[in-house]
Amino acid sequence: MTTTPPQTYIHSAPLATLAPHLLPHLPKSLPLLRRLQFHTASPSARTIATFPPPSSSSPSPSPSPTTTNTAPPASFAAIWADRTRAPETECWIFSTFETLPPPPPTPSQRHEARAQCLALLAVTARLPATTPLTIIGSVNESLLRLIGGEEVGRLAPQKVVSRDTEHDDDYDDDDTGTGGGGVVRGISVPYCKWLIAPPGAEGGGGRSQGGGSLPPGYAFGELRGEDELKLTIARTEIPKTEETLAQLGCCGVRHTPGSASTATATATRTAADAREGEGQGRGALVAWAFLGVDGSLTSLHVEPEHRGRGLAKAVSRRLFRSLADDASAMGFRAADGAGDGVGGYGRGEGWAHSDVAEENLGSAGVARAMGGKEGWRVRWVSVDLAAVVEERWTKLLGEEAVLRVG
Repeated sequence: MTTTPPQTYIHSAPLATLAPHLLPHLPKSLPLLRRLQFHTASPSARTIATFPPPSSSSPSPSPSPTTTNTAPPASFAAIWADRTRAPETECWIFSTFETLPPPPPTPSQRHEARAQCLALLAVTARLPATTPLTIIGSVNESLLRLIGGEEVGRLAPQKVVSRDTEHDDDYDDDDTGTGGGGVVRGISVPYCKWLIAPPGAEGGGGRSQGGGSLPPGYAFGELRGEDELKLTIARTEIPKTEETLAQLGCCGVRHTPGSASTATATATRTAADAREGEGQGRGALVAWAFLGVDGSLTSLHVEPEHRGRGLAKAVSRRLFRSLADDASAMGFRAADGAGDGVGGYGRGEGWAHSDVAEENLGSAGVARAMGGKEGWRVRWVSVDLAAVVEERWTKLLGEEAVLRVG
């Protein structure tokens, strides 16, 4: 049989035409939803789905965003893509396949979901790009196996992209297992998606109380200036630019020397740090965390001499509390039709999340202390988009997948 690839549609106003349809699929749709809600995007970014926006009966680069109540098909997939962001994460993808309840999906459901995802990747391949491969972030392992097939199991974890904390350095840097000619060319180590649910929601650990307390000599404070942005970049391998970091919601902890309990830590600070703290009048920056463009906790760091005092837990709680209280101040906009809620987030929309490498027990402890609950496994994935659009298209979809979507 001849496979009919699904149609795809650009959503030029995704907060109005796509985001409301992601809300019923929370928390699985959370990474893509948050990326749509992030307050900035480059002109080269595109949001693409396998169902049309309202008032559009055919694929179109300029759909009407005026109506939000048109229901998509029961099965759909969507992607946010900006292939000019390398080496940062370039794509986030979601499929309703991730939310299918037991029993296991049928072969036809698997074929349909795989075809939808590959159709989105084929369109993504035509976007302006700075590298031949593309990095997709926080991919649900069930969806990864669907897209990549058996070849994924033969790939050794490699340094696809660094994530989250100063401890996430456990990657295999050699090229073993990264070839094979398939769609997926590289995978990161597995991460656990830790979820912090809004009050009353199922599937999370409940919102932790309070904004986080600090020991004497420490105070919360904003990050200031290029020097401190450069400091955060220097302390981690996470590929972030100063431009991106300046756009992210963040929280820092500053230390002011003087109390006997902090004398040892104070003595180890460099003279440059001390002068910087005195000049700002608020102490030296010793801990910080950011909310990534997908709303996840990222770049969490505590300077070595200040560890063991609960600063990581305190700064994380404070950051997520700020997200719950006023999402717009943290750089996230509400989806149209989300309903009333604190900070414009909408009922049922106030989820928070963190991606923690499975062996990173310290960061898992931070997530647990915030009321987090383990969700599902995700990976960062390097994808060869050219393989999707070459003559292997029919082989990749499978001859049994006769689909007519859209």
